Amino acid sequence: MKKWFILVCAAGLCACAGVNKNTISYQMSKYDQHTYYVVAGEGADKETASADALSNMKKALEQAVPDAKGFSQIDDIVANAKIGKVWRDKSSKDQKRYFALAVLKRQTGEKVLEPSMNELDARLGALATQLQATEDKFAGLRAAFAMQPLIVKRNILQDLYIFVSEDHQGYETERFNQYKKLYNDRLAAVKVAVILRGEESHVLLSRVTDAMNQMGLSAVDANDPSAVLSVEVDAQVDGYGSDRVKGLEWAATSAAVSLRDLQAGATFARLNVYDRAGTSRKADSLRKSMEGIGDKSSVEIIKRLTDYLKTK
Repeated sequence: MKKWFILVCAAGLCACAGVNKNTISYQMSKYDQHTYYVVAGEGADKETASADALSNMKKALEQAVPDAKGFSQIDDIVANAKIGKVWRDKSSKDQKRYFALAVLKRQTGEKVLEPSMNELDARLGALATQLQATEDKFAGLRAAFAMQPLIVKRNILQDLYIFVSEDHQGYETERFNQYKKLYNDRLAAVKVAVILRGEESHVLLSRVTDAMNQMGLSAVDANDPSAVLSVEVDAQVDGYGSDRVKGLEWAATSAAVSLRDLQAGATFARLNVYDRAGTSRKADSLRKSMEGIGDKSSVEIIKRLTDYLKTK
């Protein structure tokens, strides 16, 4: 029995001796990934390898949350990382190459982000109070639009927090979701009737309604009695419809757009957009040119709607 035990121990020692403890994967395996976020670097000396590890950590955070690139919070997180193991792999051909590990305790990363998120939530809370002070669909929209960039930034920091944190959960998620819901509900309460006239108008319809829905407003049918605003688009095909230039069938289209406040009974914006497209088929050219004016008019419609609603 004793002899068998000695043989087993000897086999274990041989196995351990065969492990290359100088590899990055081996050195990283010493850290509990639940507790620590670890990134490796390398260089010609210890200082260069350490700096490369910290630089790689910043790049990894930006890659994980691309929208956070340029945020000061990423620099703050990296500044709180420590340099762990710095070593040379003596078994490699290039024995002068150094390796280093940048080690961030995940709880430290959480604490770095929390003050910024608390500040954003405080500002959102103040604006939310303004929104809740009235049930009027138009009143308080200035506060709603002021919330929008704060919500965007808060979402980005939330993604960064989830990536860095120990449990990969968001920070004060319920509180933040309440602010987002209030913002979304207030914008969705503003119903906009979409009235489109002209050839291939369905192409315009999809683009205009998609743009308004992305903005947060509710695009509704032209006859919906709950509409408080309207977007009217008159599209027409211009004289290029039958022209053939350089072997292509060309189509040029235009659209006259009017934006109205139905409650006030007034038009608050007018604009005209144009587009031209050429393909081997007239029908395709017409469709492409209509898509062009749909995209152009959508951009202008959203801009003018936003400017108008901010004054309400």
